[in-house]
Amino acid sequence: MTPAPSRAPPVPKFVITRASNCVNCGKCEKACIFGVHERSKKDPREMADPLSHLCKNCFRCIADCPQRALTMSVGQEFRTLGRGLWTSQRIATVWGEAETGKIPVLGAGYRGPFAGPNFDGMWTDMSEIVRPTRDGIHGRESISTSVDVGGKPLSLEFDSDGGLVTRAPDIIELPIPAVLDISRMRTTTDNTVTGFALAAKALGTLMFIPYGIISFTILEAARGHIVPVYPDTVRPEGIKLPEGTRMAEIHMGPGWKETANEFVSNHKDVILSVRVRAGRGIEKKVVELAREGIAVIHVDYDRQGMEEGPEARHVMNSLRSVHKALVAEGIRDRVTLISGGGIAAAEHIPKTIICGADVVAVERALVIALECRNCITCSRGSCPVNLQAAESEWVRTRVCNLLGAWRDQMLEMMGAMGIREVRRLRGEVGRAIFHDDLERDMLAALKEGEKHG
Repeated sequence: MTPAPSRAPPVPKFVITRASNCVNCGKCEKACIFGVHERSKKDPREMADPLSHLCKNCFRCIADCPQRALTMSVGQEFRTLGRGLWTSQRIATVWGEAETGKIPVLGAGYRGPFAGPNFDGMWTDMSEIVRPTRDGIHGRESISTSVDVGGKPLSLEFDSDGGLVTRAPDIIELPIPAVLDISRMRTTTDNTVTGFALAAKALGTLMFIPYGIISFTILEAARGHIVPVYPDTVRPEGIKLPEGTRMAEIHMGPGWKETANEFVSNHKDVILSVRVRAGRGIEKKVVELAREGIAVIHVDYDRQGMEEGPEARHVMNSLRSVHKALVAEGIRDRVTLISGGGIAAAEHIPKTIICGADVVAVERALVIALECRNCITCSRGSCPVNLQAAESEWVRTRVCNLLGAWRDQMLEMMGAMGIREVRRLRGEVGRAIFHDDLERDMLAALKEGEKHG
């Protein structure tokens, strides 16, 4: 991975303050392996101000300071950084991953609760990590993260001479089970979109983008990796595919069936994906799409990973239900299921796949990787990091670093689970524990005991 230094002033999680009783002995510099403390370049006899943004909260410098001249506190700007799913810790973690391409290091370890809402209440099986005779994470070269996108026949038919009659489906193989989706971004520029396209090409994956903003520059940057997305109002005659398109997507609207049939007739070598908004009855909609022969179904959740409407479920529960519905119909292996929305950390990709997805769409994390502060009032005129001025090559590097770090963490997780292929991870809910299910079962047993005295 190529480091992509920050364009904006860093927002340190921990602020190290040096008091006036410091005697400049330099023991803090020797104690810190992260480079927080160093001698002043102007006067080597004095210590420079601490580089707080490099601090990993290990407390080594504070413990070794003979004068007790160092104090640590959580930065005020960091406290106000996050909201909703995107907590300040998650934003800072994505920034670090996008800058270095490495798995984040937290010196003090994790000191929070071991259960929380949604994905934080889902625990994966890590039994293989305690077996020293197994490869674990050191056999990562033998773990496959590639997935296929496209329809798959449930059976093969041969003629009397042994020739294959069944038409081989169009398949796109991706080296990682993730695609880039910028179709729901509120603010984009030619440079940022071009950078995303370059990242998709470098990663060997796909980028979903509204057809109306595809420019010649974007197309040239990643021809063959662009998936044009058309609105639910599009008519068959209104679908014009950019050169080199291997896959296109339409929204599930009132006339989706006619549009889909016309598309398949006119573009036999292009995979069609249909996007559907998750909400009440999503299982029936997905099954209907699969029965109609749709090869790729893209299920959209909101930015928090929730369905729309009353009694909305999180993607963790909704997707499991969708996966079960397809399995019950005997058509699960016929389609590729893409899930988008609510992806804010490396662990969310394998967890989404465990819940039933084949591929995960990364959306908001792409902008966060560019040092976005996740402001409530997001507009081009008030961006605190001047995101519009970011160069496309810098954008490409940051996104590649992020997805590279996420893939490394997925490899570690799969190695700890003893799973050598990400395709096998799909729907493996038996390899996970869900806090809500566990709590419900335990409370049910207690209530049953109370009932019988």
